Amino acid sequence: MGAPIERAHALGDRGMANVHYIGAAAAMSLQDYDTMQRQLNMFLAEDPGNPLAPVARKNLDVLVKRKAQMAQSANAASVQQVSAAPNGPVQTFPNTERLKSELKGVQGEPWMGACATCSAPSEPSPSDPAATSERASISPGPVSGGNLFTIHQVVDETALFFSVSNHGQMINDLAVSDIQILDDNKPPNRILQFLPQSKLPLRLALLIDTSGSVEGRFSFEKHAAEKFLEKVLNGDSDLAFVAGFSTEVSVTQDFTADPAALGRGVEKLTNGGGTSLFDAVSFACWKLAAYPEDGRVAKVLVILTDGEDNSSHRSLRQSVEEAEAKDVTVYTVSTSESIRAETDADRVLQVLAERSGGEALFPGDLFALHAHLSKLRDLIRSRYLIAYKPADFAPNGKYRTVNIAAEKDGKHLQVHLRKGYYARHAQAQN
Repeated sequence: MGAPIERAHALGDRGMANVHYIGAAAAMSLQDYDTMQRQLNMFLAEDPGNPLAPVARKNLDVLVKRKAQMAQSANAASVQQVSAAPNGPVQTFPNTERLKSELKGVQGEPWMGACATCSAPSEPSPSDPAATSERASISPGPVSGGNLFTIHQVVDETALFFSVSNHGQMINDLAVSDIQILDDNKPPNRILQFLPQSKLPLRLALLIDTSGSVEGRFSFEKHAAEKFLEKVLNGDSDLAFVAGFSTEVSVTQDFTADPAALGRGVEKLTNGGGTSLFDAVSFACWKLAAYPEDGRVAKVLVILTDGEDNSSHRSLRQSVEEAEAKDVTVYTVSTSESIRAETDADRVLQVLAERSGGEALFPGDLFALHAHLSKLRDLIRSRYLIAYKPADFAPNGKYRTVNIAAEKDGKHLQVHLRKGYYARHAQAQN
C-alpha cells in the first residue's frame, strides 16, 4: 500500500504530510504495524507542528510499546518539533479595502443575529491542509484498548461556556437554578452538566503576532505574554502551546503544563513578515481540537495582535466558523493604540472574539497591556460550562440560537456567550 501514498506525496502540495497519517490508519486496519509505524514517523518528521502531531505521537507510543511486548524488546520513538516561518518587511494599515471586505463578508451570517432558515457553512476548500484531514474518515481521539484510531461518536447534546457579570464584576457562585436557557427558543429537555470552568482542564493556545506591523511593540508584548502564562495555568491538568504568526504559523512550544517552557517559547519568537491572522486562528482551533482528550476540557485561544490581516488564504467568516465548530472560545487583545474598536482592524478583533463567546480587549497603550492580560486571566477562569440535550433537535445542519438569562438575589445579570451553533448533519453519524 506504500506506492499510492508515495505517488500522492510526490505531488508536492502544501499539507501533503497528512497523507502519511491517513496511510497509517489504513495500515492499522490491515494490521500492517511496520508500515503504520513508518507512516507515523514520516508524518511527524515532515510536519511536527501539525495539529494532529500530538495524536500521532500518542498512537506511535502505543504502537511501539505493543511491538516491544510482542518482540520482547525495547523500542523508543521521539520527535523534536522544529518550526520556521519566513520573515520579510511588510507594511500594513488598520483601515484597508481588504479588511472592509472581510467585515462585509460576515454581515448577515446567522451568528450575527437570529436566522431560522440558515444552513451550515459550506465545506472548506480542498487546498487547505486542515480541511483535507477533516474530510478523511479518521477522527483523532484518545487511544484506549485495542484501537489506535477512534471514530467520532455523534451525540445529540450541546455544551457551551459562558460568563456572567454584574457592572463589570465577574459572578463566580451561580447555581444551575440561577439561570434559564433557551435553545432554538425552547428550554432543553434535560440539563446534563453544570459546573465552573475552574473544575475543568484548560487547553490554551497563545497566538502572538510577529509581523512587521508590530515591530516597535514586539519586545514589550513578549514580556507581557510571559507574565500572563506564568499565572494562567493551574497544575498539571492544564496545557498550553505558544505560536507566533506572520505569513506562516510557527509553533515554538507545543502543549505543556510548564510555564517556564512556555516562556522560553515566547522568547524564541522573531519579528517580521506579513500578517495571516485568519489562517493562524484556523490553525490554532484545529490544533486545540486535535489534541487527544479523555474527557471534557475548556479550549481557549488568546491572540495578541493589531488585527491587520493582509495575507491569509482563509476569510474572517471561515475562521469564526472554525472556532465555533471546534468549540474554541477566542479572546483577542489589541496591540494597537486605540482603546475601543475604531478601525476596521479593531472591528475584526471584536468579531473574532464575540462571535465565539469571548471578548475583545483594547488596552490602548503598552503600559496597560499587563493589566488587561491579568483581567483576561480572570475572565477565562470565571466561566461556566453547561451541557444539555436540546429539545426538538434535528440533524439538519440548521443554525440554532442560544440565549441564557441569569438572576441572583433579585438582580438581573449580564451573560456573555456565543449566539448559537450549527446542528450536525444526519450523514455525520457513524
